[in-house]
Amino acid sequence: MRKIINFGVNNFQNKDTAENIKEFRNTMTKQSPISGKILLEFGHTCMNHFVVIDCRGIESPPMGSMIRLAKTFCTTTMADDLLILQDSEIADARLRVMGVDGREADFCGNGMIYVSAKIGEELKKDKVKIESASGIKTAIKLGKEWKIEIGPAIMLDEELARVPVSALQGKAALGLVRAGEPHLVMDNPNIHNGFHMHIKDFEDYCRPLLNITEIEGGVSITMVFENRNKKILIRTFERGARRHTFSCGTGSVSAVAVLFDIPLHGNIFDVCSAGGRHKVIYEEDRWYLVAIPQRTATGYIENSVMYFPLAGLKPYLV
Repeated sequence: MRKIINFGVNNFQNKDTAENIKEFRNTMTKQSPISGKILLEFGHTCMNHFVVIDCRGIESPPMGSMIRLAKTFCTTTMADDLLILQDSEIADARLRVMGVDGREADFCGNGMIYVSAKIGEELKKDKVKIESASGIKTAIKLGKEWKIEIGPAIMLDEELARVPVSALQGKAALGLVRAGEPHLVMDNPNIHNGFHMHIKDFEDYCRPLLNITEIEGGVSITMVFENRNKKILIRTFERGARRHTFSCGTGSVSAVAVLFDIPLHGNIFDVCSAGGRHKVIYEEDRWYLVAIPQRTATGYIENSVMYFPLAGLKPYLV
């Protein structure tokens, strides 16, 4: 018999969140009367936070239920994205990424690093392959870090040329690029006094730019505040999260790709954001992202209740 996920309403105080959980539970209950248990994790890569739902070995819920679940988690401070792990016939695992916007993301650099480390640890492998909406990606363990393949960075010059100048609020864009996800890369806007600005001010500036192109789902906004000796300081407003996130892997790659175009083979760049540092590498016409993932807690969901035993809490990574 199939196992299902059954989320309880009473675990959530917010009324809208509780209704999402109730609807999700009712949807699953109609498919099967059996309640089940599913593994759950909280973690982050450079403070880009995730909830990981492990659906390997069980039948995954329908997309509509996953969308509601993503909106439940990602409208709280628990997570920026919901990462869904599934079985794969062509890789070690399949990763699906859902955001508060209700879309399945094309890619998530930080999320890919996180699940690569998880799968690598379980399989005792230093090299894994993860299936994603953008194809199969290879990840390699480098000490505490994981290096994942982003792929080529595609400049979207024609799409950018169709954007009305007025939509940029008088600011010049450095470029529009798709490096896993589409990013509008901009220089430090004059309205901000450097990198240290209030998050609300940053979000208020970026939000109107979200849908300035015809790209479905909009574009993320990555702003470059400093570029010195291959060391770059950025902030990103993510289209899937619909808000500022402390770190964005595809944002880091996009910023470097726009600033340096096609660098020499083997070039390494340091990209810092509010959540930490990425290493961005260019090798053999492809971009790679390197960072350290951190598991925060492990638990499970069973009979409508989320369990996070104290034994599942992980120490701060030094």
